[in-house]
Amino acid sequence: MIKLNQNYNNLTEEELKSKLFTTIVSIAGFVVAVVLVFSLFGTQVGALFGFISKNRNDESSILKQAVSPPTFTDIPKAINTNKTTLKGYANPGNTIKLFVNGPEKATTTSDQNGEFTFIDVELIKGRNSVFAKAIDAENNESEKSETHTVVYDNDRPELKITSPTNGDTIKNLNNRVEIKGTVNEKATITINDKYVTQKPDFSFEYLLGVQQGGVEIKVKATDEAGNTHEETIFVNYEKKGS
Repeated sequence: MIKLNQNYNNLTEEELKSKLFTTIVSIAGFVVAVVLVFSLFGTQVGALFGFISKNRNDESSILKQAVSPPTFTDIPKAINTNKTTLKGYANPGNTIKLFVNGPEKATTTSDQNGEFTFIDVELIKGRNSVFAKAIDAENNESEKSETHTVVYDNDRPELKITSPTNGDTIKNLNNRVEIKGTVNEKATITINDKYVTQKPDFSFEYLLGVQQGGVEIKVKATDEAGNTHEETIFVNYEKKGS
C-alpha cells in the first residue's frame, strides 16, 4: 500500500505538487491494474477464491471418491409370503446396507463378482419400500439405490362367474358357451386351461367350444402375488335342431 502520512512541512510548493502528482499517478496506476486483472481473469480469480473459501477446511472433499449405488435384480413386485430373498450387484467388496420401509434392516458384502444377496427379508402386509446403499473400504457411502415397492399379499383373489349359472342348459347353433365373470384385482385367468384376457375393469368373457351334453367349466384366477382362486360349474349344452 502507498503511505500518505509523510511529513511535508519542509518541502517547497513545487516539491509538494510533484509529490502529490506522483501519488495520484501511483494510485491511478494501481486501480487500472486491478481493473485489468479482473477484466481479463475475473472468472478464474473468482473461482479460485470460491474454491479456497469453500474447501479450505475440508480436505476430504478433494480425496473422497464417488461410490456407485447398488442395483437390485429380479426384485418381485408382489409375493404371498412375508419373507423374500433380494439379490443385486455393486462394486466388489462393498458393504451393502438394506433399508425396508425406512429403517436399516440388514447388512451384507458384495463378492468378488459384485453380487450380493439378502435372505429372508421380512415384509409387512401390503406395500413395502426397499432400497440399499453401498459403502467402500474407505467408508465412502453411495447415494441410495432405486427404491422398489414389494407387495406382500396372501389373500386369494375374489372370483365370480356371473354367466352361466351352475346347472344351466345352454341351447344354440354354434357349439359355444359364453362365460362371463369378474375378479376383484389384476389377475391371470384361465378357463379349462385356456388363457382369457382380463378387461381394464377386471371383468372377463370367453366363448368356450363344447360338445353336446354335460360340460364342466373350470375358471381359475391367479393374482400378481401368486394367490389362486378356482371355481367350477357344470352346464348342459344342447344344439338347436338336433
